[in-house]
Amino acid sequence: MSDEAPTDVISSGEEAELGTAEFLDPRALLVDWANANDEWARLLVSEVIATGRAVSASTIDKAYQLFRQEKALDNRELPTVEKIDIVARQDESAPRLSLTRLSEVRGVNALVSGAVIEPHEGLTILYGENGTGKTGYSRIFKALANSRTADTILGNIKADASEDQAAKLDFKLGDEAQTLTWTGERGVSPFTRMSIFDSPAVTTHVDSDLDYVYTPASLSLFSHVTAAIQAVEAQIDASAGALDTGSSSLLDRFQHGSTIYPLIETLGASTDLADLKAKAITGDDVDTKLDGLAQAVGALRENTIGMQITVLKAEQRVLAQASVAAEALVAFDATAYNNALARRAQLTSDYETFRSELFAAADLPAEPDDTWSQFIESGETYRQHLVELDAHDSDRCLYCRQPLLAPARDLLSRYSAYLEDKISADLRTTDAFLAQLKRQAAAVQSNELVAFLNENRDTNDQPSYFAWVDTIEGARSALAAAATSGAPANLALLELLSQPKTDVDKALLTVGSRLANLEAQQQNRTQALADKQAEYLEYKDAVELGKSWALIEAQVKNAKEADQLKTLKRPLQQLVRAVTGLAKTASDQLINRSFDALFLEECDALRAPALKLQFVGRKGKAQRRKVMSGRHKPSKVLSEGEQKVLALADFLAEARLAGITAPVIFDDPVSSLDHRRINEVAQRVAWLAEENQVIVFTHDILFATTLLGLFEKSKRCAYFQITDEDGKGKVTRATGPRWDTLSGIKGKINSTIQAAQQQDGEARDALVRVGYGWLRSWCEVFTETELLQGVTQRYQPNVGMTRLSNINTTKLGEIIPKVTDVFEEACRYIDAHSQPLVTLGVSPTLAGLEQHWAELQELKKVNDGK
Repeated sequence: MSDEAPTDVISSGEEAELGTAEFLDPRALLVDWANANDEWARLLVSEVIATGRAVSASTIDKAYQLFRQEKALDNRELPTVEKIDIVARQDESAPRLSLTRLSEVRGVNALVSGAVIEPHEGLTILYGENGTGKTGYSRIFKALANSRTADTILGNIKADASEDQAAKLDFKLGDEAQTLTWTGERGVSPFTRMSIFDSPAVTTHVDSDLDYVYTPASLSLFSHVTAAIQAVEAQIDASAGALDTGSSSLLDRFQHGSTIYPLIETLGASTDLADLKAKAITGDDVDTKLDGLAQAVGALRENTIGMQITVLKAEQRVLAQASVAAEALVAFDATAYNNALARRAQLTSDYETFRSELFAAADLPAEPDDTWSQFIESGETYRQHLVELDAHDSDRCLYCRQPLLAPARDLLSRYSAYLEDKISADLRTTDAFLAQLKRQAAAVQSNELVAFLNENRDTNDQPSYFAWVDTIEGARSALAAAATSGAPANLALLELLSQPKTDVDKALLTVGSRLANLEAQQQNRTQALADKQAEYLEYKDAVELGKSWALIEAQVKNAKEADQLKTLKRPLQQLVRAVTGLAKTASDQLINRSFDALFLEECDALRAPALKLQFVGRKGKAQRRKVMSGRHKPSKVLSEGEQKVLALADFLAEARLAGITAPVIFDDPVSSLDHRRINEVAQRVAWLAEENQVIVFTHDILFATTLLGLFEKSKRCAYFQITDEDGKGKVTRATGPRWDTLSGIKGKINSTIQAAQQQDGEARDALVRVGYGWLRSWCEVFTETELLQGVTQRYQPNVGMTRLSNINTTKLGEIIPKVTDVFEEACRYIDAHSQPLVTLGVSPTLAGLEQHWAELQELKKVNDGK
């Protein structure tokens, strides 16, 4: 709502200091406002006043240029726009539109072709029952008028192929006869001036905030001015947007990290150009100095020290591993290792001798070996397990549980002696000691040593410490191989490691010292490179600042102008609001007050419920709203019929507001209304048709006959019957609605007689009875329309006294008795009448039906004077 003018509501009956006696010309209001404002606004108003149309694009452009020059954004070149002077005048009414013929309708709903409607200059009634095709014709008029409730027109949905919509309309515009070939368009001038009311429009006319269908030409000037001001606003926005667009290519010229980059990144209206320009470097020698800085940076970037450090670190890793390996090998107790190997060999020999002698007389199935030893040890483990479970029985075998005899006990005692033998314990201790020494020998790392030796073994420029490393790796490799195979260690080889270890340690210290010195140099070089890079970056951006100064200065200027445009644009909303206020004043004078009086008049004529009428204005538009007590919507309080007459009152007041100059069309206006209200609506429609062309679509026979009765004297009325006898939408001119026609009933009688002639028995009897029913209906319609000439009709609320003279009184005496006889005969044979018992068994005959039908046709000829 921030972009809308405040809503003003003027209630019905509320007094306003606007002056109603004197004519208020909206043009004068606009001119006074324009003369008090800027020249660019005056230029817009002057064109609107002169042309009465929306401002052209070229004038919008000129007004924007004038706006810029007035606000000192550009130099003043355009001439001064003088103040506007006009003579107040009334709006001119449009020439009267009247429909004279609608024909050649195609592709609309399922309407048959060939129908012709020739509306009367007064009232035209198009009567037909529901589903006969009236809606198709009304939809054509709604589409032409582009009415509020116009909906999509479909073709015949049951047809195999669609047909293009079309119709031919003959009409008069003023005194000039014209023709329009309609092909489905919506909103075709001048038919947009037609006023159309239908049931869907009820809610719109009752509850909605409605714009007026009619707006005086002078009131449209305000919306033209508002649109023109908004167009200038759009140009200001477009210019400011274009100026606000920062140049990304400009920022790409500078480097992240310099002190100038963020200043360019935030370049805008607040940028201090003097401070920024002080950072620029210009001159003939800037490129030379820039090249020198670039070369210095390139030299510092050549990292030769880094390569030396990498080499020394590799040497340091090799020497360090060699030193650790030598220290581990020197610390290795090779003598103890060799002694343990010798002791183990002796213990193994003693163990095998002891085992052989212990079990020599034991009658073992095979020689005691390692598998046998495992068997003995497993048995001991199981025995101890049974002891823990308190389940061991020393008199039984552990496995078969048989009692032990003396030989078995002797063998078990030998097993015990074997297991408790000291030689076995010593052997296990020696094995454990050897395993520890082997792990110590295997733990010595050699990956760096092996790689170094492989890389340098076949080169001519071997490092000075190559032999030392080779000696250490050879001793390590020999010890590892001996430990793996269980061979004795080479004591002489290990004793040679003392000197290589000393030499390696010295070399390691030398390499470490050199590495430390190089890393210190590297650190200084890195800092020097960073400092020189920063100097180069800063100098480069300072030079670029000087080269790009023209672009930078232009961008800052554009940003300042964009800010200025945004500031200058803000008052334009006040101008729009001011024009809206003027439009409200003018619309209240020209529309609202007039509509108020017309609406109250229509409500009184239609006996519509009392309510409060409000006039609501937004953005210079004239709108109206209806509320009940307590600001309730009428639809929440009123009945369907009350809403209908209220909507009719609103519709008629709106149609009359401009002075009706085009047809007024009603589509079923009295559905849901009672008899009294139907009469009131009919009288209002008839009153409207006395001076205007009115077209009424209806299926209400009472409403149709009431309208016909109101025009019986003036004859300003045409009546068309719409039927679906030969297809939807068949149109025939008639004098009034008929429930039955003689021609229609005649066809039914003839077809019934023909069908009866083809049957016999009960089937023929049933058809003859149906035929007598139609015969009875024919007698009634003949009496009503032909014999009595329509003086009294079933659906006419009055007696047509003027038609009494049309009755052929000389023939009544001859015709009435015969018609009565046939009528009473027919009543005997139809189910709708009860019969005396004596006549129930008397069936009608086909010959009797044919005879009576022939008699009636002769009576019609007599009445017609033939």
